[in-house]
Amino acid sequence: MRIAVDVSCLNPQPMTGVGYYTRDLFDAFARTQPDFALRLFASGARGPSAPVEALGKTCGSLAFMRLPTRWKTWLWTTLEMPRMDRRTGPVDMAHGAFHLLPATRGIPRVVTIFDLTGMRLADTHTASSQRTHARYLKHAAKRADAIIAISQSCRQDVIELLGVAPARVHVVPGGVRLEDFQHPLDVDALARAKHKFGIDGDYLIHLGTIEPRKNLPRLVEAYAKVWSARCDLPKLVLAGKRGWMCDPVFETIDRLGLGDAVIETGYLTREEAVNLLRGAAACTYPSLYEGFGLPVLEAMAAGVPVLTSNLSSLPEVEGDAAVYVEPASVSSIAEGLERLLDEPEARRTRVIRGLERAKQFTWEQSAAALAGVYRSLA
Repeated sequence: MRIAVDVSCLNPQPMTGVGYYTRDLFDAFARTQPDFALRLFASGARGPSAPVEALGKTCGSLAFMRLPTRWKTWLWTTLEMPRMDRRTGPVDMAHGAFHLLPATRGIPRVVTIFDLTGMRLADTHTASSQRTHARYLKHAAKRADAIIAISQSCRQDVIELLGVAPARVHVVPGGVRLEDFQHPLDVDALARAKHKFGIDGDYLIHLGTIEPRKNLPRLVEAYAKVWSARCDLPKLVLAGKRGWMCDPVFETIDRLGLGDAVIETGYLTREEAVNLLRGAAACTYPSLYEGFGLPVLEAMAAGVPVLTSNLSSLPEVEGDAAVYVEPASVSSIAEGLERLLDEPEARRTRVIRGLERAKQFTWEQSAAALAGVYRSLA
């Protein structure tokens, strides 16, 4: 079966969660699903990025169209042209890997939806971002033959907020590359990364783009509350690039006098991210909303205890391996931090549970779930 896949979401660099999900899912799919032939498509104002080209080599096919994203969005959602299959060659099915339904004719169409943050939490996105994604999502909800959600929680949001019939919405969860975390930790590489970012001793880590839904001002306030009461609190490392509307995070750090206790690293290379995650005392991730939550899954695979939110997809991923908090409550987050520090036996139990749970989320399993969706439409 020939599947044309629009992987234009791999073009923006540096990659974030959407890019990692797309790259690793279709890499696993190409390696483990011999009954399918992937024909990749991507577009952008410039040429294809390195991840697009690398995945194209893995799949053995890549068609690229030079077209700015804003024009492609308007053309595909309004005129349903230019047709993607005219670039890839004849195919049996078309798949938009990130929110935008491909323009094709006469074949089943699939689209992946990562989250509905703009509808659940409108104030965490810019107005222009909300308009763009609303255009994507409404078009996909009306016309897609199948919609893929990346968690059961995301699936329920698609059904509820977009009014899509449940039978049209399928789940292909995120996964983890277990091999990244199974070899012995490179202590020298970890030491170099810590030195590079000025991290002394133990630390807590938040891994992800600094943006409103990550709830970092409340995390910083909770950290300050615990910091004022005890001297053994590890430093807090905010690892990730600055996103939109992130000024309140740094204003909170300055207001609370935490300049020496909270460290911002900026965007990390994959090697730095893996090493710093594996070396952390805990992963702190009290997000207001997640379509899936790759960082908490990777923290489990790294053998690191996790503090996270008790809502959206996060309990679905973490199961019984996390310390759960109410993300809207600074006190709840602070109490969660205390539990991470003061319950060593429970910590060991959570690490063991997390390692076992992470094995349930592999990209090979996700690829098999995706193949099932394709077969159901064939």
